Amino acid sequence: MNYSVRAIARFIKRSPSTVSIEIHQVTPYKAEIAHALALKKRHLRGRHDTLTPAIAVFLNHHIGILK
Repeated sequence: MNYSVRAIARFIKRSPSTVSIEIHQVTPYKAEIAHALALKKRHLRGRHDTLTPAIAVFLNHHIGILK
């Protein structure tokens, strides 16, 4: 079955551009390969831990908020 990008996007409740990007990253599209790539790139998104030991010592010394 061939579904349009918009039909797939509506079904999975995502943006059509997100679906299009996902499909075009792996050609021919294989879900297993696309999933592996997504897991590899996962660390690029979201918040990152920035509390290094040096920052923790500084904050504890000057502000006293960390134990």
